[in-house]
Amino acid sequence: MAHSRRPFAILPYVVVLFVILPVLCVCLLGIVELMLDREHAKEWVELSKQSKPYYWWHFVTHDGRDLGYEHKGPLKLALHPFAIYSNLPNQHSHHFSTDDHGFRGSGRDRPLGMHARVVLVGGSTAFGTGLESDRETVASQLAQRLNAEVINAAVIGHASGQELTYLLTELVDWHPDLVIALDGWNDYYKRLEVSDPRLLGMNGFDEIEDQLVASAQLSDSALFTRLCSVPRTLFPRLTSRVQQSRIGLWMGWLARKELQPQSLDLAAARYADNLIKMHKLGRAFDFQFLAVMQPDVNHGTDYQRFRARTESLLARDGVRVLNLGERQEFVPSMFLDTMHLDGIGHGLMADLIARTIQSEYLLARVHGPTVPTAVRLSTGVEPIPQ
Repeated sequence: MAHSRRPFAILPYVVVLFVILPVLCVCLLGIVELMLDREHAKEWVELSKQSKPYYWWHFVTHDGRDLGYEHKGPLKLALHPFAIYSNLPNQHSHHFSTDDHGFRGSGRDRPLGMHARVVLVGGSTAFGTGLESDRETVASQLAQRLNAEVINAAVIGHASGQELTYLLTELVDWHPDLVIALDGWNDYYKRLEVSDPRLLGMNGFDEIEDQLVASAQLSDSALFTRLCSVPRTLFPRLTSRVQQSRIGLWMGWLARKELQPQSLDLAAARYADNLIKMHKLGRAFDFQFLAVMQPDVNHGTDYQRFRARTESLLARDGVRVLNLGERQEFVPSMFLDTMHLDGIGHGLMADLIARTIQSEYLLARVHGPTVPTAVRLSTGVEPIPQ
């Protein structure tokens, strides 16, 4: 009789081992994940203070459907069939707006008598991250100085490869008289983040690939693959921490090596190649082209070398270049962070670009041999003497 009761006697231990303990472990892991979530949120709040107002982004599909990205900010970036992503059209916030083409506002007004059309491409500096309003952007201020329509087609994070693609597939259809590429930093910095040289000159592609792999594992035909993806799905931050730790190395989950940055010369060559192609597009589509290299607050030596190497390559093909990184007028007080400028800094960029356009006669066929005199803007920046 005692022998027949033995299976029932061990039942509580089985329940504890296979039911209660796993549930407790899941609950504990859930608590840790929530703590990491809060820590992550605090980190991004601190980052957002570097540039006010911070343009928090939110990735969506080309038609505005949520992609589930962790950032849910006011600036929506939509997947683009050619340029990887671009600005979602018809956005309106307290600090920025986009029109029905995704271009930032306040540069496209074309009053009677305004004949010139300029297209500006670039990343967050050209877009105007951190500015209080559309009218502070370099595009808006340049439009007033040139008495021209300036289309702000910049997209935060865009590098030269995306700008080239965007220009060829869409922006040339606007028949610009002049195209300005205000960039440099994203191409320089991307070399520090990628191990594959094919990813130079663009942003977002490698992150999208990682997201696709994670999603594919959830629907894989192999049960083991789906089970292995469960921890990353339920506890993404905790899983990432473990993989990057010594435990991850010991378990063979991560073959971690010190990331070797791509060669600065290689990154500069890729950047220059994309700018040269934009310059050649100008011949095909009948527009002038000006490459403007953005400044940085610290005048970093590596970034200086990157710009200098690029300039030497562009000179061989006759590409006009304005290197703002060499201008001492950009003082630290104009910078919101490493490379984003305030309204006064954008006014200074507009002045220097307008003067270059005049001296190089880049809009001569529209305005004649001279460019309209720059005007004083509400930012308080003095116009550069003509």
